[in-house]
Amino acid sequence: MSDQWIKIYRASSPIEAELLGGLLRAEGIQVHVPNNPSAGGVGELPADAIETVIYVMPEAYDAAKHILSLYEQNSANNAEWCCPACGELNPASFEECWQCQKERPVTD
Repeated sequence: MSDQWIKIYRASSPIEAELLGGLLRAEGIQVHVPNNPSAGGVGELPADAIETVIYVMPEAYDAAKHILSLYEQNSANNAEWCCPACGELNPASFEECWQCQKERPVTD
């Protein structure tokens, strides 16, 4: 078995990295998330200073990539949405526009 970790994902913060590491571990994938000493600078430092890399073993790369791909798809589906009727930006959890009460459009 190889002892070489492979970079698989660059999380936006140490918190996201730990959450994703936990998601992968729950699926039986060995994960390495290095400590990021810049975590205390959230909001004060540039975004790339707090990005945290996630590593997996080569034999787990494909399975981990699939899980992370599903995570990204789910994150994109939970994005804010713009009302086509009035142009108002609405939180992802809203089923109808808070401004004009039109229903959220259905997306594939």
